[in-house]
Amino acid sequence: MSLEKLNSVYNAFITTFEKKGGDGPLAGLTFGVKDVIETEGIKTTAGSRILRNNVPKRDAWIVKAILSAGGTILGKTNTHEFAIGATNTSSLVGPARNPRDKERISGGSSGGSAVAVALNMVDVGVGTDTGGSIRIPASLCGVIGYKPSYGVFPTEGVIPFSWSLDTIGFLTRDLETLWMTIKGILPASKVKYFLQYVRSSPRVGLFMFDETTKDVLEKVLEFFPNSKEVNLRLMTKYGSQVRRIIAGSEGASYHTTWLKTMRDMYFPDVLKVLDSGQKTSAVDYINSLRMRKLILEEYVRTFNDFDVIISPTTKITAPKISEVLGKEAEFRDGLVSITELFNLVGAPSISVPIMEREGLPIGIMISGKPFSDGVVLGLAKHMLPN
Repeated sequence: MSLEKLNSVYNAFITTFEKKGGDGPLAGLTFGVKDVIETEGIKTTAGSRILRNNVPKRDAWIVKAILSAGGTILGKTNTHEFAIGATNTSSLVGPARNPRDKERISGGSSGGSAVAVALNMVDVGVGTDTGGSIRIPASLCGVIGYKPSYGVFPTEGVIPFSWSLDTIGFLTRDLETLWMTIKGILPASKVKYFLQYVRSSPRVGLFMFDETTKDVLEKVLEFFPNSKEVNLRLMTKYGSQVRRIIAGSEGASYHTTWLKTMRDMYFPDVLKVLDSGQKTSAVDYINSLRMRKLILEEYVRTFNDFDVIISPTTKITAPKISEVLGKEAEFRDGLVSITELFNLVGAPSISVPIMEREGLPIGIMISGKPFSDGVVLGLAKHMLPN
């Protein structure tokens, strides 16, 4: 089935086009770029009615890098409005639909990129991740979703949600394509982060498992029977609250003018996040930054005893769109509760598709010490079939 016909059913793209790069290491690879990433002369809507006619005058850094390396971009993928949501149901063009069941959500906010990859519409989905926006749809759509360490790939030209949390990353069907993409666009100064390798008998810490994720734990133990539980007390107790205060406050700062002049054009669940951010005091924001530092210090110390941390990506599989509409905030809280913790500490984190629950994908997440991306990707290779 053609890209256009698939898109008419699954709503993976907001805008389709073909923009070819020249010769380079990514020649022959096709990309779908999340529609919060600017493309010169081509609409960048952020899934919002506010920007429905927005045509940037520049390409984002990541777009330039893909084209310079020879990649071909086939369109702008569907996103939850302004990347502020985990369900990808609040979008200018409607929900992105799950490749396993079009009546279910894709997850978000990089849902369109995950759907496009899962359905072979493109080889690589480019996404952004502030609280799990790459790894959540990867989990729900059955693909690989990789969030690099914070700062590895420049976010210049990306419409921001939270400047201190936003990260560019990738969704693929296999690790070989992911590695090819990374190597093709990686700034030379960042190569060292990918030259660290996992030891032959990795020390694996288990995190955030409970009664609802027993099946995920059993799958992990098949690979790593000597895994031990890791105790991240501060992250567990305060991480979600701190991450949401920081993201909401920084998001509200960017949206200040539109919140005054066009607030009726936002989707209700997105407006709720931004309004909450506006109400956060400077003292609460600064205290959150202080707690973030303590959480990061605790997290880094953990790697004296462990090489990686493995957790569920999401606790649930994809719910039906009809169950989510009007309840986006409720489902967002549940979907991001694990992934967001690793944004807070700037960790490399990858969701791998190695199991299902009742016929639907659910991801297993591998996370590491900041700037140990090579270790995380190495362990993913150990878990994924060739």
